[in-house]
Amino acid sequence: MKRWIKTIVTAMILFSMMAAGCGKITTQTTVTTAPAATYTATQTTTSLSTIGSTKDSVVQVWVKDSSGAKTLEALGVPVGDGTTILTIVNYEDYSPGEMEITTQNNGTFTATVQAIDARTGATLLKLASGKLPAVTTRDPATLKTNEPLIIWGQNHSDPIPESTDIIGPVTSPYSPVLAFNVALPESILNGGGWCGAQTQGAVVVDRNGKVLGLESIYTTRLIMRLGYPGYIPPIISIGSAAALLSTDANKQIWANGPLLFAANISASRSGNYDGIDRDYLPVANAITQVLNKLGGPLSISDLPQDFISYAIGNEATSSPDGSLLTTVFPRPVNLCNSAETLLTQAKWVGIQWDRNNGKPGRVVYGSAAYTVEGSFEITGDTSSLENAVKTMLNDPLPYGQ
Repeated sequence: MKRWIKTIVTAMILFSMMAAGCGKITTQTTVTTAPAATYTATQTTTSLSTIGSTKDSVVQVWVKDSSGAKTLEALGVPVGDGTTILTIVNYEDYSPGEMEITTQNNGTFTATVQAIDARTGATLLKLASGKLPAVTTRDPATLKTNEPLIIWGQNHSDPIPESTDIIGPVTSPYSPVLAFNVALPESILNGGGWCGAQTQGAVVVDRNGKVLGLESIYTTRLIMRLGYPGYIPPIISIGSAAALLSTDANKQIWANGPLLFAANISASRSGNYDGIDRDYLPVANAITQVLNKLGGPLSISDLPQDFISYAIGNEATSSPDGSLLTTVFPRPVNLCNSAETLLTQAKWVGIQWDRNNGKPGRVVYGSAAYTVEGSFEITGDTSSLENAVKTMLNDPLPYGQ
């Protein structure tokens, strides 16, 4: 039943880059895995007590806005020594701060962000005090094709999650090191009981209650994610998320950087893709190079305050004003000149080059997504960025596959 609801016309790639200073990324690790074997019913036995224990471990993660109002951001699970929570955070409109953890049986805790994987939104939270029973995990690489699984999700504020039967891994372009895909059985697609599987951070477990991963970011303002009926976003593998427990987690190339981007290349193509990018480093490096070689301020009189409306319009027109890439960061990113002098910091940037009528390339920026605050001239070369983005646009990840 993989039928498209709507054709999408913007580009999305999940990737990361270093944003702590005026620097450049130079390393990348590529991991490949063998295809999963086929599942047979005799290979798994179900332990209801273990599954129940895992369900009881699922927590809610709440964020607060400037007024103190709370919003349910995601679900998560305790890991490590029980003083840390793994969850998935959409940093599009949120910057790391204090969060509230609501448990089913152990009260409420406060927590702060300890580490982020900007490729996926995976986030490690540190409890201010106390600890919770850590979950048992399983490497998704050991899954059998079409193995029956359970996803614990939520569509309400009650801390008790709801279960939905799913199957996985289905055919996927991702390495299980980062993410894998799951699907709803035909019985549920045909009306058999859809319960909360569209929850950011929803917890995927096997029939023995072992945690395999957390559901990735479902919706954003920059990218409209649409797929076939019953589409579930990629599941972030528990192993890649748990890597945030490492003492070196904040030194990694994915510790901060673009959470997602939308791009259209003049005289080329655009598309909207879902998934964990297989080769994000070239684009991340190219963006870093552009943001490290900026000139003086440029006028923003031609721009609306809401940059998304401009980005969509620039793509939709038959004569766009050059190429444009818009991206947002978990933490503020440094904008620097060629002398490595810090000009400002930004939550998001719009990089526009090869503009019409000889107008200079520019980086538009703001401290709140996607409100325009200013612009700097691009003084460096943009060919690396254009080539890297074109490569990704011409080698798309299947959307919802």
